[in-house]
Amino acid sequence: MSAGTTLGDENRPPRHRSIGQSRAGRWLAVGVGVTLAATGLVAPAQSAADEGAFDVEINATGKGTFSGAGTYSAGDTVTLTANPSSTNVWGGWTSPELGWIGARTTSFTMPEGDVALDTTFRPQIAPLKDVYADYFTVGNIYSGPQSYAEGSPNSNTIARHFNVMTAENIMKPVELLPNNNIDPVTGEFTFNFGPADAFVDQTIERGMGVHGHVLVWHGQSPDRINSGTTGGTRALAKANMERYIETVLTHFKDRTVSWDVVNEAFVDGLAEFDPATQDWRDFLRGGPNGGASNWYKAYANGADAAAGETAGDFLYDAFVFARKYGPEVKLEYNDFNVFQSEGKAKAIIAMATELNERYADEFPADPRQLVETIGMQSHTYINQTPAFACSDHTELADLVDDDAADWKPGACSDAASVERSIQLIIEAGMDADVSELDLQVWEAYNGQPEGDSAANYRDLTDPSVKDRISKDGFTYWVGKITNRAELEAIQAQRFAEYFAVYKKYADHIDGVTFWGLNDQLSWRSTHNPLIFNSDWSEKLGAVAVADPEAWLSKNDPGTNPSPSPSPSVSPSPSPSASPSSPATQPSVKPTVTVTVTAPPSQGDLYTTPGFHRVNGRDWFTTCEPYSQTVRCTTKIWATTTTRSASGSYVNTNGWVFNNLTYLPMMTRKAWGANPLANTGEFMSNGRSWRTECDTAATGRNGCRSFIWIKNVVTPTALPGGGYSYKLVDTWVFNNLVRFR
Repeated sequence: MSAGTTLGDENRPPRHRSIGQSRAGRWLAVGVGVTLAATGLVAPAQSAADEGAFDVEINATGKGTFSGAGTYSAGDTVTLTANPSSTNVWGGWTSPELGWIGARTTSFTMPEGDVALDTTFRPQIAPLKDVYADYFTVGNIYSGPQSYAEGSPNSNTIARHFNVMTAENIMKPVELLPNNNIDPVTGEFTFNFGPADAFVDQTIERGMGVHGHVLVWHGQSPDRINSGTTGGTRALAKANMERYIETVLTHFKDRTVSWDVVNEAFVDGLAEFDPATQDWRDFLRGGPNGGASNWYKAYANGADAAAGETAGDFLYDAFVFARKYGPEVKLEYNDFNVFQSEGKAKAIIAMATELNERYADEFPADPRQLVETIGMQSHTYINQTPAFACSDHTELADLVDDDAADWKPGACSDAASVERSIQLIIEAGMDADVSELDLQVWEAYNGQPEGDSAANYRDLTDPSVKDRISKDGFTYWVGKITNRAELEAIQAQRFAEYFAVYKKYADHIDGVTFWGLNDQLSWRSTHNPLIFNSDWSEKLGAVAVADPEAWLSKNDPGTNPSPSPSPSVSPSPSPSASPSSPATQPSVKPTVTVTVTAPPSQGDLYTTPGFHRVNGRDWFTTCEPYSQTVRCTTKIWATTTTRSASGSYVNTNGWVFNNLTYLPMMTRKAWGANPLANTGEFMSNGRSWRTECDTAATGRNGCRSFIWIKNVVTPTALPGGGYSYKLVDTWVFNNLVRFR
């Protein structure tokens, strides 16, 4: 037997049963409160459960409905359902007895023993393009007509989260100019723009930008353009390159925002490079350190060394032609392993710097740099590619642990990290672009237990493969994890760290592009490298990306704090001591000399005095002068849950404090060292506070403060009537400071 349960209706007074009633299940202690497991109450004439019967107990948080709790015999099929409310998503089932962590499944066979299941319904993440609107663009790839198929999850996901698109393949040279479309005798070009035009036109119609990928590349290019009788010499290859770039950039004029001009010209890996003693040309593909490139080979064939010509000149020519025929677009060099800060990154930067200096000498009338952006592909591994530079170089010292193992939170490296490479790019006067982001979970390119076949794909939380964490020769995770699903949280931590770095250096980052929509559709699907599962459900990585500060500050990964203000999210029921009130504000007031002016018209309920009806909820805001600014207090009509001396819980409807907002009348400097306006933790009146500034939630010009309290989580309705509660210690949002 099973019973359904609904969570989240906080305005409905729950019915209570006294502690000590007999029931088929057990009482469970949770924190300092007492929670009744959702297995139903035994009626007066009913006996206790039969010998050999076992309980399924479900504990859930958030807003949604579920079923499956009850009493079963060993061998029974237990059917589970979980349906989040319209604004929430489901986090899967976790059970120690079943070995599940976030499993997204609908049934199991009852073992000989009780089973406890935990599940969460958390708010859907905000659109990523909105979260990072003040920082950088957020992009993805177009893989074909299915990406924009009307009503498809592919199309809906793109529309919700992304504002720049890159064609995965159809704008590459061999797609626009297939080899057979180059006449083998005359070398005449016949272009095929049809699929690319459809992509570009649809992308623009959908209100997104297009990043062009790619003009010059050793791979996926027609052989006849830079080899054989039609392109095998320096002169032929250069003429073909100019003709190709002119045609493509003229065709797409004013329809793209940027282009990868040259892609992957350097050897795969380069751990060390000294620009003072080494020549970057020696590390190009086709050069003395290996690799193959028809562009390098053709430019070497006919190069006049006495005149200073080299095989590497194809890079300069490509960028000069791109500037000549596409002056409206931003020009980018794109490569992988750019995180090798002391090696490949330095070689690439040396190349770009030399090209920029040469261009400035030859074209002094153009104030722009020739190579404006370095594209960091970021096909990286969660155990090999730290986000942070170490203490000597990092600008995120609070997040860095110099001694952390490669896969642990806070891992850092000055020789090879995302942050250090971005710093070097910025120091050289260029911008960075995170052009092809995915974070692979296994330890090497071919280290995944399923192999390379997409047919073998499994979600990380799929319980059928929970023990599959290694294969012969690739045992990195053995001894570090015991369940494959643990990789999801480790990956999320790294996503949060990456985005913390991206935000820190956002003034010099053009955009971040995910290389794929979900794990199953990824080019490295069996590495589970993205933020959505095969069913389009949000992985923990999505939560981490949407609010990296919350993740990194050790907030519960199952929650997703919404940006403030956000009246659409209902407050949690609070204990009799309300989360905070104006009387419990920190006793530190700003010392300023700013003249108070009338409150600005913000047009939102947190800064506009009076009654508001928003998303079906009642709100009331009052504003008053405070020091040299204006402080607004907002309350919401809600149900408050209090715990009596006897241990029972009582619900009361009424106005409840929601938050304080300090209007943007003072500069950041004027607030000075006030803890409400500076990131960090502090004590005031014996209570713990935490402030976070310039986050995705506040934008670049604000700070949010939280207070540590005991809070009653959303009550769980029981199938036999009544509700279960539990008290938890948690951070609760209290106030927002906006700077002028």
